[in-house]
Amino acid sequence: MGTGRAAVSGGAAAIALVVTVGVAGCAGPAACTAIGWANGVEVTLLGDTAAVATVTACGGAGCTPPTADEPLADPPEAALGSTPTPVSGGVRWPLHLGMDTPSRGAVAVYDQAGTLLSAQAVRFRWDSPHAADPCGGPSSGRVTVRLPASPG
Repeated sequence: MGTGRAAVSGGAAAIALVVTVGVAGCAGPAACTAIGWANGVEVTLLGDTAAVATVTACGGAGCTPPTADEPLADPPEAALGSTPTPVSGGVRWPLHLGMDTPSRGAVAVYDQAGTLLSAQAVRFRWDSPHAADPCGGPSSGRVTVRLPASPG
């Protein structure tokens, strides 16, 4: 379908919603109705997350995550989002990659000034409860990124 890109800045998730008409990919006699969803990805950052202000991600081998200062995704009403959640040893950031469920992607982590703290190629793990549905449905992904040790 395309490359999914998402960013979370200052605790608000930027949700990239890709809405398509799902007729071409449906099998069987019934046509799919106009459908759209956002696949959620939980990016867990392990290590010192004190300086982290923005986390971005993209889907697809060799993709480049958005920079910290790229505009939020359209439509604007999709930028409602949630805040990062503390977990043992780090923080979990919610992102969305549109309707894609790429196995590979990249995650970038920035500080408040927009300085890149870490950029890593990743493998997403997906839970796709609608995989057998010919018209698909929302999936949940997750990935863990270990931050480099802070100099000091």
